[in-house]
Amino acid sequence: MTTEKIDINIRENLFSTNTETTIYAINKVKEKGNKLYLPILFDLLNSDPEKEVEDEIKKLLATIKDKGSVGSFIQAVEDKKYRAIQKSILVACWQNGLDFSEYLPVFVDKVITEDWEIAFEAFTIIDNLELFPDKEIIDKTSKKIKTTLKTANEQKSYFLHEILTKIS
Repeated sequence: MTTEKIDINIRENLFSTNTETTIYAINKVKEKGNKLYLPILFDLLNSDPEKEVEDEIKKLLATIKDKGSVGSFIQAVEDKKYRAIQKSILVACWQNGLDFSEYLPVFVDKVITEDWEIAFEAFTIIDNLELFPDKEIIDKTSKKIKTTLKTANEQKSYFLHEILTKIS
């Protein structure tokens, strides 16, 4: 994704009532690339679109390689308005292979606070990290995990122990 300006026609077509027009617009975003479209795609996905449109958005999100897109994904993960699509956003995060290591605490919080499905997707992102943040973040995160382990249920406990093993 390289262009840094939103094409008004593409934006309008993304929210077309015609599925083919919307899919055409999604393909244009894929072709041109532009991280500025990510919040629009999250909004579209959050609007409960047709299955075909939903599938195309998910495919696109899973293939993004622009490192500058990481912030948009994290904002969406943390934004309560995207609660309904949080699992899809997290799945895209581990599928696209971008470096989310700096945001380890965000994903650990999801493992701790969310239901099993969301926790599992956040855990998968952490499990697939190739790099880790600096020692200070690791230490703070480890401390939080150890505190949470005292009261965690069996599933959360498993995830948290695995995370501790990975980051230690």
